[in-house]
Amino acid sequence: MINSEITNNKPLVSIVIPMLNEVEAIERCILSILAQDYPGDKIEIVVVDGFSTDGSRERVNELSQQFNNIKLYDNEKKRTPVSLNIGARNALGDVIIILGAHTRIEKSFVSNNIKYMNKMGVKCTGGTQKNVGDTYLQRAVGYGMGSVFGMPSAPYRFFPKNRFVDTVVYAAYHKDLFDEIGYFDEKLHISEDAEFNWRIRQAGYKIYYSPEIVSFYYPRKNLKRLFRQFFNYGILRVNVIKKHFDAFKLIHALPPTFILATVGFLLASISNSLFLMLALALIYIYVAYLFVGSLMTVLKINKLNYFPILPFVFFTMQMSWGLGFLAGLFKTYK
Repeated sequence: MINSEITNNKPLVSIVIPMLNEVEAIERCILSILAQDYPGDKIEIVVVDGFSTDGSRERVNELSQQFNNIKLYDNEKKRTPVSLNIGARNALGDVIIILGAHTRIEKSFVSNNIKYMNKMGVKCTGGTQKNVGDTYLQRAVGYGMGSVFGMPSAPYRFFPKNRFVDTVVYAAYHKDLFDEIGYFDEKLHISEDAEFNWRIRQAGYKIYYSPEIVSFYYPRKNLKRLFRQFFNYGILRVNVIKKHFDAFKLIHALPPTFILATVGFLLASISNSLFLMLALALIYIYVAYLFVGSLMTVLKINKLNYFPILPFVFFTMQMSWGLGFLAGLFKTYK
C-alpha cells in the first residue's frame, strides 16, 4: 500500500538531476521546477554534478543562494546512475523524481504525478516527453524522436491515453521502492532507468503513464551528436538484455538485423549476383520506409518544411542504434 503521507496530503517531492557541463540547459530546467503549481515548500531540488567545468556548478550555486530548496552534490565518477543514486540516497522526499538537465517540465508535472500515484495506488508514475528545439535541425531531431516511425521501442514519446506501461521517462518513484528493490545499476550508463523500471515490475508493482504528465526535452543539435547518442543507446540496450533477457522485444532486433542482412547479402554477392538483388531490395524497402514515415510524420504535425531532413534524422537514429546494439554484444559502455 502507498504510504499515508502520500495519500493523505501533499508529500515532499525530491527531484534529482544529474549534471555534467550543462550550463546552457540547467537553469532552464531548474526554473521550470520552481514554477510548478505544487507547493514550493514541498519540492526539493537535488543536483548531482560530475565536476562541471563550463560554469554549470557556479550557476547552480547562484540559484541555491536565491532558493533554499536547491542542493548540490558531487559525483567523482561522472556516471549518470551514480549521480542518480547519490541524489536518491540524500533526498529527503517521500517521492523521488529523476529528471534530465536537458529538460524542462510543465507546471503541473509534479502535481499530476502525485495525483495519479494517489488515484491509481501505484508507486511509480510518469508521462509523455515532448521534444522541442531552438534551431531547425534540433526541432527536426525532436520530431524524429517523437515519431512512431523513429524509434517505436520508446512508446512513452507518443502514447495518447492513460495506461499501465513497462517503463516511463523521468519517472516519479515512491521512496519505499529503493529500500525494497535497491538503487540504479551503476554498471549501466543510459538505460539505468529502464532496468530499474523492469525490477519494479518484477517485484509485482505497476507503472502508470499519463499524457497529462508532460516534460519537454531539448535533443541533440546536430546529426553527429545524435549518432553518438543513439549508438550508446544501442550498446546499453544490449547490456540490459544481457542482465534481464525477458526485457528483449522483437522490435529491438530490427535495426541490427537489417544491417547484418544487408552487409551479408553484399558480401555474398561477390560470388552470386542474386544476393546483390536481395541487398538492393532491402535497401529500396528501407528507403521507401524512410520517406513514407517522414511524410506521414510531417503531415500529422503539419510541418511539411521538415520533410527534406526527416529521412536523414530517422536514418541516423536507426542505423546508429543498430550499430550500437551490435557493438554491445561484445562490449559495455565506457
